[in-house]
Amino acid sequence: MNSSKPTKFPTMVTPQGLAAYAWLTKKDTKYNAEGVYKVSIVLDKSDITPGRIEQGQKALPGLDWVKHLLALCKEYGVPHTPGATGCPVRDGDKMKDALGNSKDAFANKFLMQFKTTYRPGIIDTAGNPVSGTGDSPEQVLNGDLIKVAFNPTHRKVNDNHYLSMYIAKVMLIEKRVHNESTEMF
Repeated sequence: MNSSKPTKFPTMVTPQGLAAYAWLTKKDTKYNAEGVYKVSIVLDKSDITPGRIEQGQKALPGLDWVKHLLALCKEYGVPHTPGATGCPVRDGDKMKDALGNSKDAFANKFLMQFKTTYRPGIIDTAGNPVSGTGDSPEQVLNGDLIKVAFNPTHRKVNDNHYLSMYIAKVMLIEKRVHNESTEMF
């Protein structure tokens, strides 16, 4: 495998969104034997809150924040169409399940996945650590309202460009009711 040295960018903070596919207290080993901690954030296209760039110092309105991330992709040769290989933004309107059916739970939404090999810090809205271990009530679960501080990183592997998003911290904003609809993530 031929890969370039990664280019790391300043920390960014997502708009608030719903957690999906949350693996923050134990590693997901389904596709990687060593495992990774990960979480996706689901942003409603019609109601995206502001996000932050430049080490969290500059706020951008929600859709402008998504456009900034896509512009970063374009600048470094990463496909900048949501859902394209290498692009960290996925368009929920175009997502399909294994049978080719639309994933209605993600209609009118953007999804972004974040990962890390180290257990990420989880904080509350005051910046205090949240234990979030095992089945504790503070654990981030699918459907909880969160923000993610992350480090975007560009790399080129076998002539393909990727923008990966590595978790720095996760802020648990609000616990949500967990039921069948939130477990579909």
